[in-house]
Amino acid sequence: MKNSTQPSRSSLFFLYILFFLSGFAALLYQVIWQRLIVFYTGSDTVSISLIVSAFMTGLGLGYLVGGRLSDRASAARNLRYFLLAEAGIMGFAALSKWVLYDVLYVNNPVDSSSPVVMYVVVFLVLLLPTFLMGFSLPALSRAFRFSDGPAQARYISLLYFVNTLGAAVGAFITGFVLVRQMGYESAIWVGVLFNGLCVVGAWGMGRGTWSNSPETTNTEPDTATEPMRFTPALTVWSVQYLLSGLAALSLELIWFRVLETLIKSVSLTFSVLLAVYLGSMALGTLVGVGLGRNARFKAPAARERLFLWAQTVLYVYTAASVGVFVNAIGRVPSLDFLWQYFKSGEPVLSPGFAFFTYGLMPLFLLFVPTFLMGLSFAVSQSLIQDRFEEVGRKVGWLQFVNIVGSAIGAWWVTWIGFPVLGTAALLKLIAGLGVVYGFVLFARKHLNTLAVSVLTVAQVLALLLIPDNTRFWQRLNGVDVPEDILFNENASGVSVIKLLPNHQSGVVFVNGLGQSGLPFSIDPVHTLLGALPVMIHPNPERVAVIGLGSGGTVHGMAGRAETRRIDCFEIVSNQAQIVADYGAEANDSTVNNLLIDKRLQLIFRDGRYALQHSDERYDVIEADALRPSSAFSGNVYSREYFQLLRSRLRPGGYAVTWAPTTRIRNTFQSVFPYVVYVDQLVLIGSNQPITVDWAAIRQRIESPYTQAHYRSAGIDLWGLLAKYQSHTHTIPGNVPVGPEINTDLFPKDEYSIRQRDKL
Repeated sequence: MKNSTQPSRSSLFFLYILFFLSGFAALLYQVIWQRLIVFYTGSDTVSISLIVSAFMTGLGLGYLVGGRLSDRASAARNLRYFLLAEAGIMGFAALSKWVLYDVLYVNNPVDSSSPVVMYVVVFLVLLLPTFLMGFSLPALSRAFRFSDGPAQARYISLLYFVNTLGAAVGAFITGFVLVRQMGYESAIWVGVLFNGLCVVGAWGMGRGTWSNSPETTNTEPDTATEPMRFTPALTVWSVQYLLSGLAALSLELIWFRVLETLIKSVSLTFSVLLAVYLGSMALGTLVGVGLGRNARFKAPAARERLFLWAQTVLYVYTAASVGVFVNAIGRVPSLDFLWQYFKSGEPVLSPGFAFFTYGLMPLFLLFVPTFLMGLSFAVSQSLIQDRFEEVGRKVGWLQFVNIVGSAIGAWWVTWIGFPVLGTAALLKLIAGLGVVYGFVLFARKHLNTLAVSVLTVAQVLALLLIPDNTRFWQRLNGVDVPEDILFNENASGVSVIKLLPNHQSGVVFVNGLGQSGLPFSIDPVHTLLGALPVMIHPNPERVAVIGLGSGGTVHGMAGRAETRRIDCFEIVSNQAQIVADYGAEANDSTVNNLLIDKRLQLIFRDGRYALQHSDERYDVIEADALRPSSAFSGNVYSREYFQLLRSRLRPGGYAVTWAPTTRIRNTFQSVFPYVVYVDQLVLIGSNQPITVDWAAIRQRIESPYTQAHYRSAGIDLWGLLAKYQSHTHTIPGNVPVGPEINTDLFPKDEYSIRQRDKL
């Protein structure tokens, strides 16, 4: 395997298999490591952006350094670099549960209250594996030498294809199979195994050459030690890669927000969308490699024209597909079933329906643009790679620049795009890049004046298909009349209240999922969840609730004069504003009075994170009802979460949870020594015996303060609680832990999407 020889087909095929496994492992780690780090950072949008940015920074540095070192090394040494990189990733992965969960979260050696500190900590923790992941592509790009530039470019593109395809398969299998069957900790070892296979495979490929190859730089005379030439062409490509990274990450976040609302996000949504995104990109790269062999595209001008057309169509299709879809639903009879689904608040996960929501819809919106992203990569490599001596540095530099653009895109969309522009205007702005590429086609003499004029008109019409932000979210939420929806969008999410025609009542939605109803009188379950524990407790001075929602649970908890402080943790920071908007629209004084209650402290933070980093103790702590299948729901139904609640109780305090599954009940019973259970509805746990004295409860309800509080909302609290009196009973606590419980590292209920998985 000398620099001057081409590899055999069997050697190439084997290397592609190894890089496929490497990509599979990388996405497996990204999915699982992000989940483990969330325990340290919290699961709000800003924290997730921090994690993604830290991950990408490490990748970018790996690309940059890997490109420089690979050009200085022989082919044999570059294969050894790949072996060492996979070994380093494998070693970190084997320790990653201990590092990311046991050390970073459980022991919490560094305060993470500052976003800057949080970013630095996450970046430093992930630097080694992400650096090595980025290092691999430049190293392998020089592991073989081909006879000419186009052949080298095809080889690099095929490496990118198999790695991206492995990543797509890894994202899908991790979510749908490994985590569901094994949990996070055990699933990590599948990645470790795949990295190990890469190490053994690379060693097997290189052992015959390392003994015969010098361990110094390339034996052939080249300019690898000279600085890379920043020609005008390379400068243009650097700008293009920066721009494409920014646009790709921006579109990924936009698509995820849109599809999260449409398909009503559950735990597996992220894996599905990543698989579609990466799989389409991989397929586009493969097709791009094939087109590079076509005689029609041998000339550089023909390849340049193909690249510019791919970029133009990418953005035009992005605008047109969203615009057509938004305008077609609710109007095209064959799509009426989707319109009715968008109206509803519950996810439907049956295979037949999921084929449309998790299959055809994402493919319709994502396939063509991401396919063209992959195709563009392959075509651009055929134009860029003209000197073997700079192969590694060009690959590394341009991928680094692309990662920088992606990081800028992540922060720009999070902090400016969503909160200032809104999704619709942001989408128009990104898709408007198609107009720019159309004029570049004209400037490079690939289009005449008439053609570019027609193309520009077509692109503008595609952009005009996308309605303004209000109309956009109205359509995606299945609302016929614009006046029947209240919405608020910012970095943390899209909060919606769908009003009934009289505008005196409505349903609260967050990211497409129905949460609860307004006014409070039409949602007795949330009132019960909040009121029952504070009525049982003899003196609930300080209480806390995770999740504001409609405010129904908070209102239920606020009915005792003895309560002096109510801490409400809400991860969606615009939720209070949308509830206030409803109060103003419906002239609902109960909602308005709740939000201005001096006892209420709204804390816009991940509730579990806030409790973990606070020394406050409470008489009652409760999480608002959350579907067990929702993304991150495992964080508030796990044994470790209930143990955290137990540690934050004042003497005689109560921890409260909604109890829709047997696993949640089993988990709760394993933590608390004393438990009261309202069948299939509420669990109340304590460190001390709980006395449910119905005579005392009725006396508390009949106090003037409590009567006035609930009567103002039209709620007969005693009548509501009395219905559940016969269903309320004490059950054994400190039950031995069995296999069917939820833990942080194996949230079984969150991934129980099939009926037979549910308990």
